[in-house]
Amino acid sequence: MTRLSRRFVAAVCLLAMASFASAAGAQTSDSTTRPAEYYLDCSAPHASGDGRSPETAWNALHAVNEHIFLPGDTIRLRRGTECHGLLWPKGSGSTAAAIRLAAYGSGPRPKVTANKGDEEAFKLFGQEYWDVDSLEFSGGCVFGVYVSGDKGILHHIHLRNLSVHEVFGGDVKHKESGLVVVSPGTVHQHFDDVLVEGITANATDQWAGILVGGGNFGEVTEEDWNTHVVVRNSVVHDVYGDGIILFRVKDGVIDHSAAWQMGMQPTQSIGTPNAIWTWMCKDCVVSRNEAFLTDSPGVDGGAFDIDYGNIRNSVTENYGHDTQGYCIAVFGAGYVTHDSVVEGNLCIENGRSPRMARYQGAIFLWTWNDGVIENLRVEKNVIFWNPPGNFPALLNRGDIRGSERIFKENQIYSGASSLIESNKNLDFRNNRYITCGGGHAAWTFNDEIFNTFEAYRTKAKQEQGSSWTSYESYAACLPGPTEASATDNAHEGWRVVSEFPVHFDSQELLDAASLGQLLVLKNQQLQFRPSGLRSAVTLYVPQAVTSETLQNALLDLSQGGLQVSTRNAGNSPIQPRTRVLRPDGSVAAEWHGSVGPTELGLALRKVLGTPIYSQVDFTAR
Repeated sequence: MTRLSRRFVAAVCLLAMASFASAAGAQTSDSTTRPAEYYLDCSAPHASGDGRSPETAWNALHAVNEHIFLPGDTIRLRRGTECHGLLWPKGSGSTAAAIRLAAYGSGPRPKVTANKGDEEAFKLFGQEYWDVDSLEFSGGCVFGVYVSGDKGILHHIHLRNLSVHEVFGGDVKHKESGLVVVSPGTVHQHFDDVLVEGITANATDQWAGILVGGGNFGEVTEEDWNTHVVVRNSVVHDVYGDGIILFRVKDGVIDHSAAWQMGMQPTQSIGTPNAIWTWMCKDCVVSRNEAFLTDSPGVDGGAFDIDYGNIRNSVTENYGHDTQGYCIAVFGAGYVTHDSVVEGNLCIENGRSPRMARYQGAIFLWTWNDGVIENLRVEKNVIFWNPPGNFPALLNRGDIRGSERIFKENQIYSGASSLIESNKNLDFRNNRYITCGGGHAAWTFNDEIFNTFEAYRTKAKQEQGSSWTSYESYAACLPGPTEASATDNAHEGWRVVSEFPVHFDSQELLDAASLGQLLVLKNQQLQFRPSGLRSAVTLYVPQAVTSETLQNALLDLSQGGLQVSTRNAGNSPIQPRTRVLRPDGSVAAEWHGSVGPTELGLALRKVLGTPIYSQVDFTAR
């Protein structure tokens, strides 16, 4: 979409934003025929259908929007068709029977494209117990998918296997805007049991890719926070603000997801973005995700962030690389950030902006406005740091308190001689420091600079069990082509080959484990395809799965350059296996069971070097 057409859409939005028709007087499902199935086929030539069968399907969105559905009802849109306008079905399911909105037939997902002036393409408001899957939503001035309410607890909002894109509305008015937003409408309304899975969300000049929580309500007590929230196996890219975020959530998870090209807003207006992060989150886990090519018109611009007011949050086994800002931050501002864990993450080539590298480092610990970080463990992370200046990989300016304030068992490979800069509020032990490109190294602790490791250990009384090594060349320790030549076309012929069983649930959707593994493989293939990588996946499928179900699932996967083949699983159990193969067919790396983004990402980086991002087709499906 051109800049001129985006401006036109924004102007239409400002002139034509109007609420959808009231549900008053809408038709209600016939309670004598419970549960009921309804069909929508926007390619059907006649509007006389009653919607009760594919042959008598409704042919316009208003027929769905004017109906009040009851628990157990199913609404199906025909695959391969496109409807125009806002889709807002009415009614709520129950604890015993959700309402399902899904697809039928074969072919690409059915598509709903918002009209000019529609605030969103899909909406639920004050509704609960909904399963929404296997659809494509495009357009909207403020939202692509918007779920909200104005009172009480709204339960069971499950959004799965959706494509959401092209949300353009001009100036960003608030952070509760973007591609997929599940956000309370009032201070005393919140959600319980939210699942966002298998979503591809991209292209917006509004704020967020995927947001659960939010609401600009000032102080909100914990009893009104959202509960039991899972975002997993999802991809977000090309967003003006944040990627994937949880705000005011208890018991939250962001897992096996990816975000890139975040923070694309040209000028800061309402905040500074990160790729994947949490705020006011209690017992939240961010694990096995990938974030890269993040930016910001102000500060931040990082990959992962435990923000202020969080309680018992962890960031584990994530891969953050090639960011303008930090890899991982832990913040405290105005509140106490309790019991944070940063463990087992891989950080490569962060701090590409000299301004942000100097200000943040790869690991950034910071408090302000009387904020406190109480109890923090930063351990077993691997950091490859080669900033555009002599800036430290760890920058700690936090008021860190409590009985546990530990930086241990981390590995820092640095092209800069400055390795850490920390106040005295952090204890260092059993770390491994490697400087690349010269024999000089420096540690700054409690405002004193130490130019030898022994002086640092002795005078600062830190680093029991730690070590420092120096290499003369960058290639000796930084990720780069160690097996493949950096010249000619020696990268050509490298392959990733993977095989694993897949399963389908009662709604004929792929299981979470399969989706997570496919997403890891697809993201690496996307980045390294210009470097010559080719990836092939064999899926072992249960015999009971129909060919239509399988073909629809493969269409919905948006394979992104993966070569996917299927085989009958038979009766013998198939053990997952992934291998990186050299051009001669020999095995360079192998994993039995699932492989995460940190393992596969580092293995490919070592043999193929930095992805050629200028040649990556990020729109590839």
